[in-house]
Amino acid sequence: MNSIFTALNRFRPYAPFLLRLAFGYQLIDAAGHTALHPAEGIPAYGNWLKDLGFPLPLVGAALSAYTEFLGGILMIIGLWTRWAAFFLLINFVFAILFGHLAISDNYKNTLPAINLLAMSVFLQLNGPGKPSIDER
Repeated sequence: MNSIFTALNRFRPYAPFLLRLAFGYQLIDAAGHTALHPAEGIPAYGNWLKDLGFPLPLVGAALSAYTEFLGGILMIIGLWTRWAAFFLLINFVFAILFGHLAISDNYKNTLPAINLLAMSVFLQLNGPGKPSIDER
């Protein structure tokens, strides 16, 4: 049995790529409408943040939407991965603390943000793996 796992070790550098693809797509899908249609998406997101008592809600909405959207693109291509993961990590700490926990959201609704936070921490600590522009 150990020989199977030993043989699989040669594929370890490619494991982060699967995470980058899955979570990068999720980021682009979730933030894409807001980021690509700022006249509609940013004010609506800002109003929600304002209702939560978030300071500078329009600025926060724009920063969050573009961090997620651009972070998703950078994750997929593996460019500046650790920097993108750093900013996404901050974004999702804020999302969990001031978005989900502030409204006593349930675990099921909070889970995507928790998963994206975990992915950000993993990529921050481990880097993008292969293939990526960062590792070329």
